[in-house]
Amino acid sequence: MQALRRRIMLDVPGFTPYLASRVLTMFGATMAPVALAFAVLGAGKSASFLGLVLAAQTAPQLLFILVGGALGDRASRKLILVCTNLVMALSQAGTAVLIVTGHVNLPLLMGLQALWGTARAFFTPANTGVVPDLVRSERIQDATALVTLSRSIASIGGPAAAGGLLLVWDAGYIVLVDTFLFLISAVLLTRLPLARPVNRPDETLRQSLVSGWREFASRSWVWSTVASFGFYQGLILPAIFLIGPVLAATEGGMGPSGWAVVLVAQGVGAVLGGLVLMWWRPARPLLVCNLLVGLESLFLFALVGTSQMELVALLALIGSAGVTMSDTLWLSTLQREIPSEALSRVSSYEWLGSLALNPMGMALTGLLVAAVSPVAIVAAVAVLNLAVRAAVLLAPGVRQIRNAPEAAAQPPVVVEPAAK
Repeated sequence: MQALRRRIMLDVPGFTPYLASRVLTMFGATMAPVALAFAVLGAGKSASFLGLVLAAQTAPQLLFILVGGALGDRASRKLILVCTNLVMALSQAGTAVLIVTGHVNLPLLMGLQALWGTARAFFTPANTGVVPDLVRSERIQDATALVTLSRSIASIGGPAAAGGLLLVWDAGYIVLVDTFLFLISAVLLTRLPLARPVNRPDETLRQSLVSGWREFASRSWVWSTVASFGFYQGLILPAIFLIGPVLAATEGGMGPSGWAVVLVAQGVGAVLGGLVLMWWRPARPLLVCNLLVGLESLFLFALVGTSQMELVALLALIGSAGVTMSDTLWLSTLQREIPSEALSRVSSYEWLGSLALNPMGMALTGLLVAAVSPVAIVAAVAVLNLAVRAAVLLAPGVRQIRNAPEAAAQPPVVVEPAAK
């Protein structure tokens, strides 16, 4: 029983309410977009209308993520997390009211979702610094694996719950559920025993951003890995989620039902990947992290090489498990190796570098499909993925950084609210 308590971090003060908060918000974050999409389309609006609403979420995250990182290293992370959860609850409450009352108005919906995206830009970098503030360095991978596992389960359960509730509820009420989940999350986050930030009375916002960039750029293992994640977001994800359905729908393809099985297999793979890292501790986490993303090339080759749904689904499961484990190993290494007082800023540059190419990649891939064979595009991306993996291995830190040894059983350490 004691071993189980340690495995699920029950002996760490503050981690249980933090994990419960993350489970609730991740579940809502995967449920609400499904309801929002059906609400917009059900009101007779076009797909372009929906695209603008979703873009309103993304754009502020790219605009404000660096400012959010600077604030995450200067202000109380606990306060930032609580306040941003309240703002996101307010945004979703307003969205729910518009849907329930039938006023699906584009400017108002875009404004509310832009508010959500802005809050998210401040939440994300601060959230990256929470686990190392709560957990000893040798247990960061265990804690991060639990959070990742929860996210993977939510990515399956959230859309499934939304689909079931849409049969009996108005979509607006499902978005309203997301509001209450954010409110409960904010209450849970008030229980975190986080330390006060390092005082920087003479450092301007610009100086804070510059010093954060130096922390990011001075480590080759950081910027090389982030560049590879940018490639993943900008080319691999569009190849899967834009071209995959096109290939499935062609004559002789696996069809819509087969593609649905592939997506389910990806969700199962994500859950399995999270479970594996609760027990497996690679000695060289970044080396393994980089190799695991290479497994996605097997899935991509299968997409263009066979129409056998079973084989494609199996390789989709393996690729998804690899990416999930890679994400956990990367985040736990970042949290362990970067000083806490710079972690939110480094994380903000990481998020910007990883996600900025996704909208551009989606648009570019959509244009390429009209002019180039989809098979050629996916095959090229699969080969490029392997080339990128090889290039990242040239960074010394990727090969040399070692994992922390597994923690021995120790009595819990009580962290006072005012000191780490």
